[in-house]
Formats: sequence, structure tokens, C-alpha cells
Amino acid sequence: MNEPVPRNRTARAAALGNPASARLESGVGNCFPGLEMDVRNLDGRFFPGLLFQVVTAPVAPLPQALPNQAGIRLIYLDYLADPMLPERSEAPWVQKLLATYTGATGIALAHGRWYLHWIEQGGNRISCYASDGTPYDGELLWRFLRCLALDEPLSIALVQRDGPDPKPVVELAGYRRRYTTAAGVIDPSFAPGELTQSMCNPWQHDFRDCACYYWASNHPDVVIGEAGGASLPDGAPTGTTAAVTPLDWLRRDRSPAGAVAAPASRAAARPAQLDHYEINRRWQDLAFVVGGREIGAVYEPAMVPLARPYANAAEMIDELEQRLAPLELTLALQYLYGLFSMHTPEEAPPGRWPTMHADLTAARQWITLIAVGEMTHLRWANQLLWGLDQAGLYPKGRHYTPVLTPLKGPQNLGGIELSTLPVLDLATLDAYIRIERPEGQLANAYGRCVATLKLEAYPRDLYELAVRIDSDGDQHYERFRAVRQSFEAYAGAPGRLPVLREMRVGTADETRAALAATSEMTAALREAYAAEARREFEPAQAAITLARAAMDRLRVEAEALGARGIGVPFFDAW
Repeated sequence: MNEPVPRNRTARAAALGNPASARLESGVGNCFPGLEMDVRNLDGRFFPGLLFQVVTAPVAPLPQALPNQAGIRLIYLDYLADPMLPERSEAPWVQKLLATYTGATGIALAHGRWYLHWIEQGGNRISCYASDGTPYDGELLWRFLRCLALDEPLSIALVQRDGPDPKPVVELAGYRRRYTTAAGVIDPSFAPGELTQSMCNPWQHDFRDCACYYWASNHPDVVIGEAGGASLPDGAPTGTTAAVTPLDWLRRDRSPAGAVAAPASRAAARPAQLDHYEINRRWQDLAFVVGGREIGAVYEPAMVPLARPYANAAEMIDELEQRLAPLELTLALQYLYGLFSMHTPEEAPPGRWPTMHADLTAARQWITLIAVGEMTHLRWANQLLWGLDQAGLYPKGRHYTPVLTPLKGPQNLGGIELSTLPVLDLATLDAYIRIERPEGQLANAYGRCVATLKLEAYPRDLYELAVRIDSDGDQHYERFRAVRQSFEAYAGAPGRLPVLREMRVGTADETRAALAATSEMTAALREAYAAEARREFEPAQAAITLARAAMDRLRVEAEALGARGIGVPFFDAW
């Protein structure tokens, strides 16, 4: 098996053992205890050299329980190798903290129960106690920690609650920790596994009743079974019903006889699923899932042929500017047109097709995710370009300018003309499946970028970004296949598929508002990309906010037009 290639910088960080989902922008937003990470564990290291724990008072404490245990408790000193406290630092506050930790005060902090006593920043002191002297609950104080500003002096006091009266108090001054480095990875002060140590074990138990309707991030719900024999290049089963039979990942019967189609509802699936106590005993029986498919004990990824590197950076830049980035935008616009060519679930006729409402709900969600994915690829392609410019690799006399135009002229890909805007019928879905198929023309479009950026002359982060683009298309392929499979049930109806609107491409006058929103979105993204290339992040964020507002107006306009049978001529916006 080839050596795994990390897809983000967190996977390469010194804090080995933290999963990729521990990257701050990768979680679904749950905080405590969390299903991917526990955010409280980030703030456990909010102050350099110290490790705290958020303590919540028990609802029904035992007689032998410690008194006054709620709050932010000091676990231990951890100042050795703390990146905020280098021994040779010339900053007075760093040397003062190191002297405190290595002296008599540090010895005192290593004994007894020490808690956060107060926090002070910007002249405002927050006590950790209510007016009657009762300690605040740890999760309330944790919210205060979340509000601490970066790069502003911070003072804290610790009190020994089990010490003699008057209780010993230690005051410390420093700064709040940044939880990611300048490269965007988790700070190396966090130990391996520290961000997930307070979560459920085994994690499958915690996920037991969290289906895809809520926790879709890394909880398998409905999966495709193992190929068990011949398979496609991407590992999907071929030639059998296994290729299209969705299985319940939590099914109790793991034998071949149990590989039957998952029921249509959670209520129907529940009796045949592993229960909580069973998961505690059989969690290891649940299969790993890669690309939506269960795999066996040994995962053997498909061998991807090595691409030929570009002759030089200029050749790669030309390809990104003239073909790859425009292709991403072109496909995003085609997929959006296909999205609005479908009926909304509310428009599904009742009675004749009882499953159409659910099919349209799923299909619209999948196509939306695919279109968003192509827009993300467009952003990443631009990031490759501005990263090459920042590294001084652009041809002499040239600099990065945002690429936000679709492909020009007639070009055929996968049997579909990319300058057209087709409705999402079966023939169009077949073309999109061919386009997005693993090892197909689009899937390997960035292969030469990966091969080039892997060379030592190029920044490592650009190589990682190219790998991420190159390997991100598998989900598009799977989702298009899933949409086509659901639409096949309506193929016998006369005329256009019943799931589709009777839609034509509208005129410029009919679609004026939608085209204006498209132009505004493009202009805002162009401004955002240019600002990011200059490392001006606040203007970039402001422009992104404008782009999102324009996208929302476009969605509303396109949906209203689609209900009238009018499609947005997206390419007319350029």
C-alpha cells in the first residue's frame, strides 16, 4: 500500500493523533462534548503554561463528592516546550511566567485544588463567583474564556480552594493562546488525542441515534456494501445489484444474508439495528466506510497513474487560468441550471408517486452540494494561482488576477456541450456521471498540477491544495449516480420526466434580476480573491459577505423563474 498522503496541514502537524475533523473549520459546529471534538479542550490551554478543565457541578452529588468543585480547574502546569514560552524569549512577560512556574509558586500550584479566581482584560475584571460567593459553573465561565481577545494583555488569578484560610491566591499575566498556527494547523501545544479525550467511547455509541438528518459529517448512515469481486476503478461494485443497493450501516446482521436494502425510514430501520449495549460489545464489527462504501480489513486504494509534470510554472499557470478555473465555474453554472430545472418537493403531485417528494428533496440537496463543490474548486484554483504569485513563480511581468469567467467557445466534455444549459434529464445525468467518474477526464484534470507542485521548487501547501482538488470529485460522481437511480423510477412516464419542470432558457429581459445577481456575485468574489491574494483578510471577508448575499438573491430569483418554466441564461452574465 502506498504511503497515505495528508490532505490538510493538521494531518501533518506535530499534534499527531488529532483527527482531520479536529481542524477548526471542519467540524459541524457542535461544542460540548461534541461528536468530532470537544471545544472545551481548546480553551483548556487558553493561558500559556497551564492546562485547565471545565468542571460542571453534579446534579445529584454523592455524599463523598468534593465540595465547590464547579468552575475552571487547573489540572497541571505544562510550560515545557510551550510554543508561547520559549526559554530564550526576550519578552518580559514570558520570562516572568517561566520564573513563576519554575519557582516556589510553581511548586505550590502542583499541590491542592486550584481554580480560576478571576479574569481581567482591558481594565475589566470578571469574578468567577456569584454575589453570594458560590462558584460559577464551569460551562458558564468557559463562555467567558471564549470571549477573550487576542493580542491584548490578560491577567488571571488562581485560588486554592482546599487551602488554609485565607485561601492562597496566585496572579499571573500573559496573553490568550491562539489555537492555530500561522499555517492554520492546531497549535502543537495540544497533545495527541487531547481534543477528543472527553468524548464518548466508543464513538459509535454516541452516534447511535444521530442519523444523517443531523450528524452527517462523519457518521455513516446508508452505505454501499463491499464489492466482493470485480469492481470499478474507484472501488465500486460492478455487475451486481450490490452496486446500487443501499445498506444500513448499523444493521445487526453483518452476514451476507443481512445485506438487504435499507428501509425507507428511521423508524422502520430501528428494530434491525445494533442497540447501544450491542455497540459497546460489537463496535469493532461496524465497517470502515471510504467514499460511501464499506471496506474490509485491508483497504487497497485504486492505483492512480502518475501524471506528467508541466514543463514549468508558466505552463501550469496558463492551464489553470485558461482551462481549469473556467471549467469549474462552467460546471457550477450548468449544475445550478439543472437544480432549478427540477420541481421543488412542494410541487410534487400527490398520489401517483408517493416517493417523489422524498426523491426531489434528496436530489435537490445533492445537486446543490455538487454545485457548491464546484464553486469551492473555483476558489481553490484561484488560491493556487495567487499562491504561485506570492511565491514569485509567475512569469516575469505577470501577476495574479482573479479568474471568474466560464469557458469560452464550444467545448465538449463527457458527451455534453459545455456552452449549453440542459435540464437534468437522464441523458444529462449520464453525461455528468461520465464527467465526474473516477479516473475520468475531469477527475484527473489536476493530476499534472499535483505532479508539478510535488516538486521541491514549489510551496508544500500548494501541493496539498492541488491534491485536495484532485481527489474531491468522487462524491460528485456518487451523488449524480444516486440522483439518476432515483429518477429512473419515473422513466416510464410519457414526455419529460415528471420530476422536471417544463423549462426553457429565458431571455435577458425575463431574467434581468437573476443575471444582475450573478454579476454582483462574480464581482464580489473577484474583489474577495484579489484581497486575499494581497493578504488583506478583512476586506476579503466583507466582499465574501456581499457575494453570499448576491448568491441568495440569485437563488430566490432563479427559483421563482423556474416555477414559471423559465431558466436563467447564466452564461449571458459575462
